Amino acid sequence: MRLCTIEECEGEVLGKSIYHANGKLLLGAGYRITSLIKAKLVERGFNHVYIMEEGTDEVIPQDVISDEVRLQSKAQFSDKISEVRRQSEFKDLTRDKAVELLEKGYLKSVNITYDMRMIVEEILKDISAAGSRFLNTVMIKSEETYFIDHAINVTVMSILMGRKYRFSKPELVSLALGSFLHDIGMIIIEQIKGSDNPKKAESLYKEHPTFGYLLIRNSPDVSPMETQIVNQHHEFQDGTGFPIGLKGENLPPIKPIVREMKGHIFRLAEICCVANAFDNMVYNPLKPPGKQMSIEQAIKQIILDSERIYNRDVVQTLLQVVPIYPVGATIKVLNLVDPHLVGYVGVVAKINEKNINKPVIILTKNKFMKKIKPIIIDTSKFTTVDLQILL
Repeated sequence: MRLCTIEECEGEVLGKSIYHANGKLLLGAGYRITSLIKAKLVERGFNHVYIMEEGTDEVIPQDVISDEVRLQSKAQFSDKISEVRRQSEFKDLTRDKAVELLEKGYLKSVNITYDMRMIVEEILKDISAAGSRFLNTVMIKSEETYFIDHAINVTVMSILMGRKYRFSKPELVSLALGSFLHDIGMIIIEQIKGSDNPKKAESLYKEHPTFGYLLIRNSPDVSPMETQIVNQHHEFQDGTGFPIGLKGENLPPIKPIVREMKGHIFRLAEICCVANAFDNMVYNPLKPPGKQMSIEQAIKQIILDSERIYNRDVVQTLLQVVPIYPVGATIKVLNLVDPHLVGYVGVVAKINEKNINKPVIILTKNKFMKKIKPIIIDTSKFTTVDLQILL
């Protein structure tokens, strides 16, 4: 199985099934992608799909959570978002009036966090049961389901990083819930007067952490940890973030470390910040062509921005849970033990647990892009390995 762009998928056989936001099947694995099907996928905002390809039959990208849990999470979150939209009346209100309503307890009856807490506990349970320590594959998003896919992806990465820090279960649940709901304020932003005006929309966007904070703090079972993750997930280490302008200290986000509290970013929000930024960068269908990033490009950008924007220690932890070369990605050999293999193209078949950036690869084409008998190589056995992601 191989990840490919939507442009090159016509005529290929779909490798992984595609689902609606409500969990219903959109297109099952095994279907050949016709021009009509491709057009429908483009219409729904898909940029990438997994396809079956000769020589890669054994390449099976496995999500860190089961399809059942992911689909259930998407369906339940979709229902909750619909409920909030049905009950809210922010249309044509000003920003200040919307804040005033929320501060008075508006939408408290919706109790967003109760059902969502059960979702993240299922995600956490799934990750713990599988013993997952890192992402295995690309978490595909479509424009149509981006909001929900993004929430799940950020939650999964935050949990994986939290487990690296050996957080207790209550801490992991709070981290997961805050991460899952980090963009919930966007539901209100889209309804506020002037949100359809590009200049006003950009200004309103920076208010979404505040609206999310005000929205969920009215829930009876929410904790301050969870509300502050939502409120501070866009705060930067140098104080240039929003909505408050808090600063960070680039310290590990763990309890025993003595840190400044007043005017500084909440430690769990720093984890959500990094996970959020990374997922927004990678294969983002909302970004125009040419502005989207591969995992490799996103990691390089986040490393460049660490210490100034992102917590330096959290970025280093992200590198331990996100492999540069995910299963199913197309790669090209730039340097390997056998110089004759330079220029050969193949697919990432498996992640090595001891070194997640030296995967097992299957080479399927030579330097002239002609098909060859598949060559399986475990790159962890070699000191020097240089691969280029083609997708």
